Amino acid sequence: MHRRSAPFVSSIALGLALASAALLLAESRAAFAAAAPRPGSTFEAFATPRDRYRPAAPRPAQPISEAATTRLRSEGRAVLWVAFADKGERDERSFRDAIAEAAEGVSPRVRARRARETGGKFVPDWYDVPVVPAYVEGVASTGARVRNVLRWFNAVTVEADEATARRIADLPYVQSVELARRSRGTKPIDVGPIVDHSSRLGLAPRPPAALETTTAATGLALPKPADYGSALTQLSSISVPAAHDSGYSGAGIILGVFDTGFDRFHTALSPLKKLSERDFIQGDGETANQAGDVPSQWSHGTGCWSVAGGYWPNVLVGPAYNSTFILAKTEYVPTETHVEEDNWVAAAQWADSLGADVITSSLGYSDFDPAGNGGGDYGKQQMDGRTSIVSLGAVVAHRRGILVCNSMGNEGSQGATSITCPADTDSIVSVGAVDASNVIAGFSSLGPTWDGRTKPEVVAQGVGVWWALAGTSTGTGTASGTSLSCPLLGGSAALVREAHPEWTNYQVRSALMATADRAGAPGNVYGWGRINARNAIYSSPLGGPIFPYPFDLVAPAHQSVVSSVPITLRWRRARDPQPADPVTYEISVCTVSPAQCVYTTTTSDSQLVVATSLLPFTTYEWFVTAKDPGNHGRECRDRYRFTTGNITGVPESPPAAAPKVLLAQSRPNPVSALTRIDYSLSGAPGAVPVTLRLFDARGRLVRTLFENRVERVPASRSVTWDGTDRDGRLVPSGIYYYQLDAMGQRSSKRLVVVR
Repeated sequence: MHRRSAPFVSSIALGLALASAALLLAESRAAFAAAAPRPGSTFEAFATPRDRYRPAAPRPAQPISEAATTRLRSEGRAVLWVAFADKGERDERSFRDAIAEAAEGVSPRVRARRARETGGKFVPDWYDVPVVPAYVEGVASTGARVRNVLRWFNAVTVEADEATARRIADLPYVQSVELARRSRGTKPIDVGPIVDHSSRLGLAPRPPAALETTTAATGLALPKPADYGSALTQLSSISVPAAHDSGYSGAGIILGVFDTGFDRFHTALSPLKKLSERDFIQGDGETANQAGDVPSQWSHGTGCWSVAGGYWPNVLVGPAYNSTFILAKTEYVPTETHVEEDNWVAAAQWADSLGADVITSSLGYSDFDPAGNGGGDYGKQQMDGRTSIVSLGAVVAHRRGILVCNSMGNEGSQGATSITCPADTDSIVSVGAVDASNVIAGFSSLGPTWDGRTKPEVVAQGVGVWWALAGTSTGTGTASGTSLSCPLLGGSAALVREAHPEWTNYQVRSALMATADRAGAPGNVYGWGRINARNAIYSSPLGGPIFPYPFDLVAPAHQSVVSSVPITLRWRRARDPQPADPVTYEISVCTVSPAQCVYTTTTSDSQLVVATSLLPFTTYEWFVTAKDPGNHGRECRDRYRFTTGNITGVPESPPAAAPKVLLAQSRPNPVSALTRIDYSLSGAPGAVPVTLRLFDARGRLVRTLFENRVERVPASRSVTWDGTDRDGRLVPSGIYYYQLDAMGQRSSKRLVVVR
């Protein structure tokens, strides 16, 4: 048995940590069970994920709420939630069919993330089913401007006047029309002077309005910086450098940043991997400043992104510099503007579909105007984690496997329960601010929530934090606020998630809290205390890492041309957390177009000669997965590509006759983990496409181990199967068949899986 043990923790410390972990878990479960809208809410379906068909609720006699009518009459136009009665389902069968159809559009990455939260099995649900397009078109035809389509809540948000709202309410599939609540967003407390580093690069300071292009990022993992520059204090205080020393830098983690906009061309941000970006204010794909934005629109978002993952060695570095980022521009900056929260929910839904693992959101919604005339819709009584749509959206994101990190807010002067939403949600990680000496900042919002739960979960430095300055290529400065402590938390959470792909969201959250410096006596000022990224990875009651450490490919270099054979692949050895455990490597070589693997094999070495014929003038992608004896696999930080030139010795025509196929019995058989399958091809020389598939006892395809791999006859090969299906899940015990197909010649064998 492959056993793992956590590093030594004193019995006293462990007892305190376990007690704290039990407290936070019990508190979270109780609150999570209560996290449902109040009776009569339009979004009642949110309370429990639907697992069966339910007829639409009776339509209210007055579909337009009183609050919506009041604001429409006082202001002329308003942002409204339009809730639909159904998603087109009419009975149990159509309900099931709709979910099954929607599941087909869920990517493998999202399936795997959600399966981790549900015991290893991906379970599609009602939230996957899209809003009926005809319903959206019908609402738009009334003259309303559709802002966001929100499948999680089966609703759209629109801008409309009263006459248009009444036309919407008359549509037969509209359940209700309600007011979109609004509030003020969280802003930085203090911003320091600009420090310009242009002399380091020999550059002239960039004009604030310039948007010149920069050298494109290579797309490869960035090396650990030798010097963190001005960010050293804010990172060392939460033990990020120690986590980096173990090789963790956020690689393979998709980190969503929700904020005001982003200057992608700043030197600290231009090297980072960006998967996608979207402006939810103007409804396009540009998150930089645009026409209509105030000059400072992108300042807050740029700074927070750099705190989470910036990479400028010797100047400014964030915890998760090797994460892949998705950028959501959700908040309009002007101070007096009260913003509706539907953009945040739309962004969370978008991030979910892209496979986000962590969201860092330095934005909070509240309206604690002592005079009561702030113009917003939330006060302390609503800070219960189940009133605001943004809080409910954060819970849905959590249930789908995304760890949401959110700032507490800068309303500490308002005393107890000065929290902002969605930080009031039980299932996220809310963060307060301390200074460099670990003393709470006076502005940091305080718990508890209105229903009595301890908040914040944790704290990090939020006073005098160094960040990048938008509109300059080389400017940095300091700022203060819980909006600065949040990206430090979000970046650290990405490191913990990278180290522990086996943990659920609650386990990542629990590890961050149980290893914080006040976990033995949590309270409503510091929460469980200042986080420690290294200890969350190694020393929580949940144990240390069990997956091999991150590693890199070496050669052929990414985007290189290979013009001779044989082709030798080389990579760095992956260390295992258990030094005595051997690591094996599964190597895959795949064509890019069409995307299919043509060669897969295993070795215990750190290099391999490709033992199959590759086609000339073809681009291939290759990657390596390191596995320990417990079958815990970690893929290399980057996949490399190479293009073959006019390589010699490559047969380009098939043999005169189909080859003779010899398929050996898998070893071992029965199998509980890895099994090896050998095969050989003999006969006239030539290039033969070969496919190896695995089926269950009922003839259903379980996995394609490789398809149309080009083999040069004669050939003898071996391939391993790790006991998983095409979704990466371990198959249950039973009888299975593997079948090899080469030019129409098929051979099959039986194997038995015993768990």
